[in-house]
Amino acid sequence: MTQIPDNRYRRFENLRLEGVARLGDVVPDVHTRLLLHAGPPYMAGPLPAPVRNAAINAILFERLADSAEDPAAMLDRGDFKLSPAQDVGVTTPLAQVVSASMPVFVIGDGDRHIYAPLVEGAPPALRFGSPDSQCVDNLRLHARFAALELAASLDKHPVPLARVIEYALANGNDCHTLTDQANQALLSHVSDLSSSYRTLLEQSPGFVLPVLMGACGWLLRYGNSPISAGGGNGREFGLRLKGESHWLTTVAEPPTGPRFPAQAGKTALGAIGDSAVIDLCGLGGQALDCARPLANEWRDLLPDDWEHRPDAVLDANTGVVSPAEVVRHQTPPIINLALVGADQDGGILGKGFYLPPLALFQQLAARMAQ
Repeated sequence: MTQIPDNRYRRFENLRLEGVARLGDVVPDVHTRLLLHAGPPYMAGPLPAPVRNAAINAILFERLADSAEDPAAMLDRGDFKLSPAQDVGVTTPLAQVVSASMPVFVIGDGDRHIYAPLVEGAPPALRFGSPDSQCVDNLRLHARFAALELAASLDKHPVPLARVIEYALANGNDCHTLTDQANQALLSHVSDLSSSYRTLLEQSPGFVLPVLMGACGWLLRYGNSPISAGGGNGREFGLRLKGESHWLTTVAEPPTGPRFPAQAGKTALGAIGDSAVIDLCGLGGQALDCARPLANEWRDLLPDDWEHRPDAVLDANTGVVSPAEVVRHQTPPIINLALVGADQDGGILGKGFYLPPLALFQQLAARMAQ
């Protein structure tokens, strides 16, 4: 285990995983006809196919339709409103669309909270934009387990997230692309789970990812950073400043990264996911030095200065990406993101990273100076 300086995790010191709940019970503005997606709002035009798949599965999860054809028609008629998850204090991974009845993690400091959906494990999965109805069944299984077992455990013993992040960084995780050690640390703080549920979670190293997203989303929303939200919707990548409702956006290019062997040649969707908040808070792409095997795997693709890039983009006091520092050093942060298939099948094609254009941070800095 590597010794990690406390400035890598102390900003999370007061945050806990406090519970699980139905989204509509903790965010009253989320009703059954509102669907939440990653990144900035969608402009006119069709939804990316993986997001449309996830929206259809969300409607099926809500039991508002009996077959995939019905929710597709409902979407086409405009029966549902789609809105950025972070605008209501939710962070959602990749293409996953979150609806009112879905189970969410409750992350906060005992007073202020942010929420993130439970994920259902390995592909096929909602977060990868799969059309497979098995995703809905798997999420319902996780929802039942969480309501029966996890909620009671967290109610008695909230999980200190600084300890989870410290352990993960010290044991080779970046807390975004690699999360197995973070998942292990999280589960070490959770008691009174049945053996079948614990085994299910131990075999799902990505289970912890939304928790980490929520912690970082909380820091952006309630901390001292001028950035309050960030992520991609597959069409655009955007950032939002504190006190503003408008997102500043740029065209979302697909992430760069090696493909899984069976996925070579497939087209990847543009950068998508609210998990960019992890990298904006100094983890993920800004913590590759803690995940040397991953950095070595990407070495031929990463910027030459990847190891020193955190010094150029992070605010020394908050540990969060600073638009002023990015502009001053002419160096954008590294955002670790999975590659999601752009076609109707969706799915994960590989894992990689995205470099937001410098111009986006120049817009932010100019807006801050007004």
